[in-house]
Amino acid sequence: MEVRTLRYFLAVADAGSVTAASARVLVAQPSISRQLRSLEAELGVELFLREGRRMRLSPAGKRFLPIVRDLVARADSARATMTALASGVQVPVSVAAHPTTISDVIAPFVARSGPGSLIPTFVPASADGAYERLARAEVDVAISAARPPQRAELILVARFPIWAQVPDGHPSTTRSAPLAITDLVGERLIVLDATHATRRTFDEEVSRAGLVYEPAAVVGLPRIAQALAASGAGIAIVTDDPTYGLRGIQVEGRSGPLQIMLHAAWDRTHYAGSVIRAYVEALAAHCAG
Repeated sequence: MEVRTLRYFLAVADAGSVTAASARVLVAQPSISRQLRSLEAELGVELFLREGRRMRLSPAGKRFLPIVRDLVARADSARATMTALASGVQVPVSVAAHPTTISDVIAPFVARSGPGSLIPTFVPASADGAYERLARAEVDVAISAARPPQRAELILVARFPIWAQVPDGHPSTTRSAPLAITDLVGERLIVLDATHATRRTFDEEVSRAGLVYEPAAVVGLPRIAQALAASGAGIAIVTDDPTYGLRGIQVEGRSGPLQIMLHAAWDRTHYAGSVIRAYVEALAAHCAG
């Protein structure tokens, strides 16, 4: 199946006849008719109902139409991207990441980037959803704290310790050692919802220790968890830097300090792999700094 033939199919479907399609694509009518017959023979179905000079899509043709539009659009996008690469023009790159990662990790990096830096399109997604979008080729890069996919190109962007954050005057502020999971489960804990890797990592460690807990509050934003902790509602379990006068105490698991690891993943064969790698490495350097 050639893209050229698919374009002829679209032209006839949109124009309603080979004559009108010929004028649109500037190709002789016999050539278009011959290509369409060949396509129908290849697919084994009749794509058009021929009514004199008029051509109407058959039921099979109607099913085929959206598929062809998508294929042709992808071909046009690929050609435009390759042309941009060849001429040194900046290539479009899309990045899927959790909204918190976009706002708290990537946005500060973008703010410090120069005017000529790569500006990706950012797509909000859950931790697992970012990698799912990557698997479906809906985005070029996925940045997530979920378990990274196999056979993908990977770079560790950052390691974030998980903190128990408390206001001044809380009994925990008098200790210098980390807080163990066993010390925390009996406290009033303000945790993030399950879309956050922080919550899932914390819950997995609690489960491995054979413990259970009932959260005092479950919220969707780390800043709200911190605000509630500052109000005295409990201990916020987050990875963000302390704010609202809170003090962060490292949370300790059975094997050491709890942390989440943020990875960037992309297809090893991606046409813009070198561009993506340079961008991710710069992001990682920013996080390290």
